[in-house]
Amino acid sequence: MRKRLRVAGGIGISTVALVVLSMASNLVLGAIEKANVDPYGERVSIDGGKVNASVTGNGEQTLVLLSGYGTASPVLDFTPLVEELNDTYTVVVIERFGYGYSDLDVPGRTVEKISIELHDTLAELKVKDYVLAAHSLAGIYSLDYVNRFPGEVSALVTMDGTVPEAFAVAPEIGVWERFLLVTGWVRWMTVLSPAITAPAAPAGVYSESAIEQIRLMTIWNYANPAMIDENNRSAENFDAVAGLSYPSELPVLAFLSQQLIDANAQWRPAHEQQLESVDRSELVVFNGGHYLHWTHSKEMAESIEQFLGRATASSFGNEESQRPAVYR
Repeated sequence: MRKRLRVAGGIGISTVALVVLSMASNLVLGAIEKANVDPYGERVSIDGGKVNASVTGNGEQTLVLLSGYGTASPVLDFTPLVEELNDTYTVVVIERFGYGYSDLDVPGRTVEKISIELHDTLAELKVKDYVLAAHSLAGIYSLDYVNRFPGEVSALVTMDGTVPEAFAVAPEIGVWERFLLVTGWVRWMTVLSPAITAPAAPAGVYSESAIEQIRLMTIWNYANPAMIDENNRSAENFDAVAGLSYPSELPVLAFLSQQLIDANAQWRPAHEQQLESVDRSELVVFNGGHYLHWTHSKEMAESIEQFLGRATASSFGNEESQRPAVYR
């Protein structure tokens, strides 16, 4: 019995020592990485902290891109789409609190606060009369935003945007995820299997340096306080927008992935129902996964340009795209 206790005690002490060593290594390596990786964008001061934003292109019309949940680096994540849009538009990518190079320890991730923070950030950047483009969970925030600030958004683009339905509510996360980050587990997993953080985009879409920076930012930003709070408020935030519809005069272009349509029978009907409230809309389905801007950036940019051009014509009404790039 004593021998077993000594063995168990030895294993326990060794485990604690390894965890402490891993934590220390993670902190040291993180500091070294951040000192040697150039940040991008511009940090804008608003109430609550600093929000990072990237502004590229010099077109007369402005597109504001909002990422979905858990995207470590929205600016890098949107790179394929931004590169397709830059020649035509001024493109603004906003990294809300908890993402990219924005502040990570900001509580109260309600849909109301997220909308107001976006509005304040755009005001500081002097961005006016813009098209809002929202991916995934940002679809919820864009729904709130266009109702909270009517008339400021000239058109809305959703990219597999989340709808405020019960089937889309995320399970709560917390202590375990923070433990994985602090102990360095996330870092070692990305070293052992780099593919888990690499964008699933066609070869050549992302440079090797961009893929490495995404990996590092995944380590730095994983399960940060703002991101955890945002996730755990998903049911609350869905309830907050459940009764909202798009303003009738707002043109809306909705991209959907065939993968999610196949996985969830309610996905397409829920989006079609959302579009019923607007006078001018278009639904485009691509044969791909949730991150369509990784795999269909060129087709998306073409669809956006054509839709925004037609959205100014009074004869344009609700329709489903017939272009060859669309899989129905």
